[in-house]
Amino acid sequence: MEKEHAGAVNIELLLWNISTNDDESSFRNLFEYYYPALCLYAKRFIKERETREDIVQDVFFSIWENRKYISVQTSARNYLLTCVRNHCLNFLRHQPTESFDQIIQENIPVYAENNDDFYTLTELQELLAKALAKLPEDYRRVFELNRFEDKSYGEIAESMDISTRTVERYKNKAIELLKKELKDYLPLFIGHLF
Repeated sequence: MEKEHAGAVNIELLLWNISTNDDESSFRNLFEYYYPALCLYAKRFIKERETREDIVQDVFFSIWENRKYISVQTSARNYLLTCVRNHCLNFLRHQPTESFDQIIQENIPVYAENNDDFYTLTELQELLAKALAKLPEDYRRVFELNRFEDKSYGEIAESMDISTRTVERYKNKAIELLKKELKDYLPLFIGHLF
C-alpha cells in the first residue's frame, strides 16, 4: 500500500498518461519525483553512485521507449521498484570479476525485498524534519548548521557563542537522538546524513 503524504504524486495516473497519451509532461514529472528515490533504492544493489544513476536513467529511458507496452500488474510504485531491481541485477550478472551469487550476497541487505522501505526523497525529508523538530533547539541548530550549511565547528561556535568542544558535544548528542528517533529508517539515511 502506498504511503500518503502532502503533495503526493499519483504515479498510476502518470504512467497511464505516459502509456496512453505519450504525455511527455507526465514523464518529466515521474522522472523528477522518483529519480532520487530510485537511485537511493538502487544503492541496495550497486555501490557506485554513477552506476546507480546510469541504471535508473536507463530504467526511465526504457519506460519511455516501451510506454505503449507498460503493463502494471500490482501498483505503479512496485512496478518502478521491480524495473530498477531487475536492471540492477542484470548489471550485476554481467560483471566479470566475481560470481553473481557472491555479489548478490555481499551487496543486498536483508531489507532489500521489503518495498515498504522505499521512500521518495520528499518522504525522507518529512521524516527527518519531524525528527529534527523533536531535538533540543541548540542540538538541532548545531546539527543543521554543520550538515546542511557545511559550517565548521569553529564557525558554529563563533555564531552561537559557545566553545568548539560544546559544538562537537551537541552534534554528537543530536546524532545519537536522531539515530534513536529514525532507527526504523536508518538504512535509508546512512551515508547521506550520518
